[in-house]
Amino acid sequence: MSESKIRVGVVGAGGVGGLGGRENSHAGGYRRCEEVELAAVADINDERLQQFGDEWDIAPEQRYATAQEMYEKANLDIVSVTTHNFHHHEPVIEAAEAGIKVVMVEKPLAISVEWGRKMVEACEANGCRLAVDHTRRFLPHYRRLKKMVDDGAVGDVRTITYSGARPLLHNGTHTVDYAFYFTSAQPKLVSGFLSDEPVADPGGGGMIVCDGGVVIFINCIPTRKESLSDVIIGGTEGQIHFCELRGIWEYGPLVESSGGYGARYDFEPLPDMPETLILDDYFYSAAREAVDCLLEDRESVSTGRDGLKALEVITAMHISHKTGTQVPLPLGEGLDNVEIRSTGQ
Repeated sequence: MSESKIRVGVVGAGGVGGLGGRENSHAGGYRRCEEVELAAVADINDERLQQFGDEWDIAPEQRYATAQEMYEKANLDIVSVTTHNFHHHEPVIEAAEAGIKVVMVEKPLAISVEWGRKMVEACEANGCRLAVDHTRRFLPHYRRLKKMVDDGAVGDVRTITYSGARPLLHNGTHTVDYAFYFTSAQPKLVSGFLSDEPVADPGGGGMIVCDGGVVIFINCIPTRKESLSDVIIGGTEGQIHFCELRGIWEYGPLVESSGGYGARYDFEPLPDMPETLILDDYFYSAAREAVDCLLEDRESVSTGRDGLKALEVITAMHISHKTGTQVPLPLGEGLDNVEIRSTGQ
C-alpha cells in the first residue's frame, strides 16, 4: 500500500468490526474509502484475531493482542473501537493518549456516565476527534431532515416522539441520540420506565423535558423485532413524520382549514428518500465520516459529547424507574457511576 494512504486500525475483531468478512461492518466501510488502508487489528482472542486478519488481508505482523501494542507499533491515523459494550472506555482513552487523530467508537459510548465523561475528556485533552457510531447522523437523507428542521420547516420544535428498538441502552441509544439530533434544546428533567425483563438492559422509555419548552417522548419498550422507528417532529408550523423501515418520509405544513379546529397538516411525501434499509451504506457512511473528520480537521456530526448526552438521559431513565422519581439533569454527584451492564441482547 502507498505510504500516503490513511492508516486505519480496528479494536475488537467481532461481527460489527467485520468478522466473517461482513461487508456491513467497520472494516467493510473502510474498504470502500479509496484513501484508506485497513492496516491493523487488535483482539485478545487469537483465533478471532487471525480469522479477521485473513479475511481482510491484514499482514500477520499487524495483528495485535492488545490495543495498546497496536497503537505503539502500527502508526495509525484512525481507529474504530468495536469491542463489547463493557470495554469501550479503555481502548478509546488509550488511543487518545497515544496520539490517534480520530476514534470512531461503537454505540453506546460506555456503560456509565463516569466512563463516558473520562473518554470525552481524554480525547479533548489530547486533540483526538471522538465520534460515536450513531449511524444515521452520517446519512444524507437524515442530514436533509435536520436541515429542514433547522431552516424552520416545522417552526419552533415543541415535541419529538421517537420509537425505536430495545434494549434501551444498547439500541435505544440510537433513538435518544437521534431525537436530540433534531433539536439543540438541552435535557433538564427525565421520567423513565423500564419493561419487566430480568436483564440489566431491558426495554424502556420515558419523557424528557428540555429547556425552551421542548419535550421528547421515547419508546423503546417493544421487542427488537417489533421496532419500526416511527418518528414525529412537531412544531408550531408543521410536522415531519417518517418510518424508516416502511419507507415513509412526509412533511406537513400547518395550514388554515374551514373545518375541525381551523387548521390541518397538509402532508405530502418527501421526494428522493430511501425506500429500503441498506446496512452496508450505514457502516460506509460512518467510515466515511471518520475519514472526512481527519481530512477536514473537524469535529464529527456525532461527537463524544453527543453520545454522552444520550448515555446520561438513558441512565436517568433507569434511575427514575428504580426510584419512582423524576430525575434532574445533569446527574447529581454519585449518580454518574451507575452502570447499565448492557450485553447487547
